[in-house]
Amino acid sequence: MKATTHVLRLLGALLLAPLLEAQPVIYRCEGPAGVVYSDRACAAGADPHEIDDSRVTVYTPEPVADRASPSPSAKPPKPRRSKASKVLDPNERRSDCARLDRGLRAVRAKMRAGYGVEEGERLKARQRQLVEQRRAQKCA
Repeated sequence: MKATTHVLRLLGALLLAPLLEAQPVIYRCEGPAGVVYSDRACAAGADPHEIDDSRVTVYTPEPVADRASPSPSAKPPKPRRSKASKVLDPNERRSDCARLDRGLRAVRAKMRAGYGVEEGERLKARQRQLVEQRRAQKCA
């Protein structure tokens, strides 16, 4: 119980140390319960414990305003064109729709034949992709 109190005091002192101007004096005492750190001397003539803060790293992020502004040399990104926005020749469009329909029939045939978990997930993803492509091509 006493050791726990000392450890809690030590942790509190270590957490509050940066807020204070000077670091508190910490004593290291060896007792029957093991090593105890305290803010009070355990015995007469006890030596204060030196805290090694050389391994502590402080990270200071750059201000948010600086990160949000683009650099002057950066080019703005070009707008992306979707494949559906291309104007296709009616024959090309029919052949693309036929290809997508064949793909959908093949996926559905495999799904009817039976499959495992991984294969089923792959087939469902492929089916969603083909249906989305059909919708983008405006196939009837």
